[in-house]
Amino acid sequence: MILPLREAVVSYPYGVKNARYNKGYHTGVDIVSTMKTVYAVTSGTIIRSAYAPNDGADPDGWGNYIILRTIDAQYDMIFAHLAEVKGTAGAFVNEGFNLGTMGNTGNTTAPHLHFEIRNVPWTNQNDINPTVFLGIKNAVGPVRIINTNGEDALMLKAIVVCHPGPDERAAGYLADYLQVPVCSIRNVTNTVIDCVEKIYVIGSTEITSTKATHIVGKNRYDTCRQVIDLIQGK
Repeated sequence: MILPLREAVVSYPYGVKNARYNKGYHTGVDIVSTMKTVYAVTSGTIIRSAYAPNDGADPDGWGNYIILRTIDAQYDMIFAHLAEVKGTAGAFVNEGFNLGTMGNTGNTTAPHLHFEIRNVPWTNQNDINPTVFLGIKNAVGPVRIINTNGEDALMLKAIVVCHPGPDERAAGYLADYLQVPVCSIRNVTNTVIDCVEKIYVIGSTEITSTKATHIVGKNRYDTCRQVIDLIQGK
């Protein structure tokens, strides 16, 4: 599972009491980021995709929005106030699919993503705490995940890892491009994995986390070539 925005900041937590809300409290979590692409946090089926220019398809509420139903059909995820919507109703999408762009449509005073989770069906308005589902701290500020020790830690968008040696050059190229840290595979503990959204593993098939992307060529030259191809978008 990934976060719906990279390098995100919680601007308004779940559960804040406010009489202007129909249920008397904030039923989702509002997050913002300078990286405005909104991602599917898990795989599922888009059951509603609503878009209209200007104030959005729901100008008095969510504006432009997408509702994604999880594979197990237990939860409906609402991605609201979008500037741009991608994906059509009925489409199955994988985790990480680009759902659109964070925006300022609907009933909102500033650009942000309102992310909400409800028990199926969403029309019953039976919301759950989305920060628990995501495993993040329900507090204003940079998104912090709750790691396996029950402590919170700052979420990094990615790290690049490899064994010491020749693969470090290719790892360095990718890390410089992504502007993320490089570390040795031997230092990648479960706590480290909990604190990152994505792990690029260079020259090795180690690390079985679903967050890991492995770049392994026929030889070290081929591994480096694949890294360059990734950077160039090939």
